[in-house]
Order: sequence, then C-alpha cells, then structure tokens
Amino acid sequence: MQSWDLRWDDMRVLLALVRRGSLKRAAIDLGVNISTVSRRLDSLEAGVEMHLFDRTSDGTRPTAAAEQLIPFAETMEQAAAGIARTLEGYESGPEGTVRVTAPPGLADQILAPRLPDLAKLHPRVQVELVSSVGYADLTRREADIALRGMRPVTGDLISTRLVTVGWVLLAGRKLGRKLGRLEEPGDARWLTWGEDLAYLEDGVWIAKNVPEECVAFRSSSMSALLEATRAGMGVMLANSPFADLPGLCAVDLAPGLKAAIAELPAA
Repeated sequence: MQSWDLRWDDMRVLLALVRRGSLKRAAIDLGVNISTVSRRLDSLEAGVEMHLFDRTSDGTRPTAAAEQLIPFAETMEQAAAGIARTLEGYESGPEGTVRVTAPPGLADQILAPRLPDLAKLHPRVQVELVSSVGYADLTRREADIALRGMRPVTGDLISTRLVTVGWVLLAGRKLGRKLGRLEEPGDARWLTWGEDLAYLEDGVWIAKNVPEECVAFRSSSMSALLEATRAGMGVMLANSPFADLPGLCAVDLAPGLKAAIAELPAA
C-alpha cells in the first residue's frame, strides 16, 4: 500500500457508514450531501487501496477490511472528543480578575463611571481598581495594568501612550461665568494639593505662580479638590478631560496666563 495521509474526516465517514448503513443517512449525520459522502468514501478506498463497503440498493455494507478499521476509527473518535472537551475548559473570551492602578481622580472620576460599560462587554472580567499616586510594582503583580501620566523609567515593562492631554483651569460653572476671562493668577482663589503631594507638577506650578494668600484650600484627595471646585470654592489645575465632568468647566484664560499654564508638561 502506498503512503496514506490518515485523516479524522476519513474515519468519520467510515464510522457514519458503518453505523447508519447508507450514504443518505451517513450524509445526514455528517451534515453534508450524499455526493460528498460518496466522494470521501472513494478517496478513502483509494488511499488504503482496499474495497471497504459494498454499495447495494439496500444501503452500504462494510467489508472485512472495513470491520478491521472500526476499532482504530473509534479510538480516533474518542481522542477527538477528548480534545474538544479539553478546549471547552478554556474560555475563548476575557475572564478573571484584572487589577488596575490609576491616580486618584482618574480612578474614581473617569474610570469608575465607565466600568458598567466594560461589564456589559466582558461580564466575566472582574476589575480591582486601586487609586494610588505611587507606581505599583507590576513585576510583583501588585497590579496588572498601571495608568500613569509619565512613562516608567525602570522595570522590564511594556508601556503604551493611550492619549495626550493638556492642562486646564477648572471652576464650578457658576464661578466660571462670574470670573469671565481670568487675567492674572491673583484674580481668583485657588485649590491645590496638600503638603504631601505638593511635589506634583500642578502643585509646583501653583506654588511658583500663585500668591500664597490666594490659595483657599489644600487637600491630598483629588475627589475633595474636585468637589470643592464644583461647589465654587475656587479654581484648580487639572488635565483637560476633567472639564467634561458634571458641574465643572474650563476657565477662559488671558493669553499670558494660558501660555504660562501651557508650560506644564502634557500628560
């Protein structure tokens, strides 16, 4: 016999013909037409160089050679079923717990409100959202994904820029209308970071450019700063997406003040 490339499709045809006893019924089981079953049988017999089935008006009858192949075909069937069961144990879609770390404000004001949309798309994904300014150690699985305003300089990590955003001066809508165009930093009351986060870029800019007596409120909580701003206590520096939050707006700035704020590095 010549070299023959044994295929599971060939054995499926053999088993269907043995079990169903006709080309028509085998075709129904296999989900193909009769001519396809007949062609596959011809190919199988040519490959093994043996006559496997007698075709009669009553159907098909396996020859002795076909009978000897049945145990091996059934073994292949069991193996194929085992492969299918194994693969079914692995979900093809996203699932499991994903630990995400992001700075305060971004975590609770931007990301958290969008999690319901993620849950609808991927209901088997569980999100742990950690609000933190410091860098999580991704190599130690302190987080799976870290969203930050600066690219990490250490660690064997993959980093991708998702978006580039600038800075705006935020105010509550009522205060924003009252201020009109802000000419000088001293013309408004400012809200900024507490002492422990004063090293952040916007905190440093305010310390350098805003008179101390114009600083009305300090906090280590981004949410507290945003709520105080929304309530009209003063203005605060923030990345531009925060201007889209309810109750907030970007303050109209005079060209000189706009240029000074534009010196802050984009996130």
